[in-house]
Amino acid sequence: MELSCDILVVGGGIAGIAAALKAAREGADTILIEKNNFAGGIAIHAMHRYICGLYPSDLQAPINTLNGGIAEEICLELEKLAPGSKAIQMGKVYVYPFATKDLLKVLKNLSDKQAGLKIFYETKIDSITTEQGSIKTAFAKQLKGELIISPRAVIDCSGEGAVIRFSGAAHELLPENERQLAGFCFKIKGITNPPDILSVSVPYYLFHAVVEKKLPLYMRYTKFYPGDIDDEGICLINLPFGNNPEKTREAKKQAVKAHKILADSLVSFKDSYINEMSSVIVEREGLRMTGQYMLTKEDVLSARKFHDGAIKNAWPIELWNQDKGPTYQYIEAGDYYEIPLRCLKSINIKNLYGAGRCISVSHEALGSTRVMGTCISLGEQAGLAAVKGL
Repeated sequence: MELSCDILVVGGGIAGIAAALKAAREGADTILIEKNNFAGGIAIHAMHRYICGLYPSDLQAPINTLNGGIAEEICLELEKLAPGSKAIQMGKVYVYPFATKDLLKVLKNLSDKQAGLKIFYETKIDSITTEQGSIKTAFAKQLKGELIISPRAVIDCSGEGAVIRFSGAAHELLPENERQLAGFCFKIKGITNPPDILSVSVPYYLFHAVVEKKLPLYMRYTKFYPGDIDDEGICLINLPFGNNPEKTREAKKQAVKAHKILADSLVSFKDSYINEMSSVIVEREGLRMTGQYMLTKEDVLSARKFHDGAIKNAWPIELWNQDKGPTYQYIEAGDYYEIPLRCLKSINIKNLYGAGRCISVSHEALGSTRVMGTCISLGEQAGLAAVKGL
């Protein structure tokens, strides 16, 4: 099938949906391709429980989101499905809780009813041709054949930077042993009378299992979050990234071991069972596009503002170091920094934009920009910029 469009968005995660919605709302003929059969990407794969990066860095409960727009719209739609939901404090910041099924429903409803937007699920970008420094054609594989798409502009929201790689766009990629730890989740059901301290006691018992060499070293960074209902919870394993079936099988094996330790150690887990596991290991850091500007650690921590500042963010620099575990560096309370539009524009491919994890930022700055709330706004601004040719 041969198609042409104004804007091609690759990747239907949280950033990609926002980019496609904004482009279509601005009157552009928009195509979105997504390799899964659902929208939401990592937010769904990794069983995320909270939208981070929505609010100012203030210890008082937030009234509005920093960026408004589609991020705020998604929160309002989630609230309709779960009346009474509101931002909750987590450490020094606020996050918005959600149920996976609700996020799936909201994203589907928003995208299905959007005029000017055509979505192809179970479709994966396969190759790109360029001409005189611009993307000319994108080739995508489907179960039943191939799409040949001629776009005016392309937004890479794939997370893995697929378009960036195929187009020959300049980028950076750290060796695997220097990247942030990746994530793998498993859901436990059948938890009886769960006490409020499970978020502390679960990591405590797993840490001691690591000390006793019953679990691998990386399991000492495991976190626990309450589930959508009282009898369930989600364990987040943080481990070195490996994008292959063997690493995923190993993660599943360790999840089973961890659950048995919890069932033997905690009365609440005695009759529990693993209900669901992530299908893949989800990386926090991968390929980063080289843009017309690279956001740095200093820009974030100094709350720097830019003449072309397009997105506001106040999330700390949250790095999951492979040797030290998680570290957090906060900007001053009540302030925020800006992400310039130049971070969303390729330095050498004229009609290529990025949003989500693969924008032009340093390794440290990525620890702040990669969270869901910020990625929604990155997608929205990339969609607008691509339509306007900014």
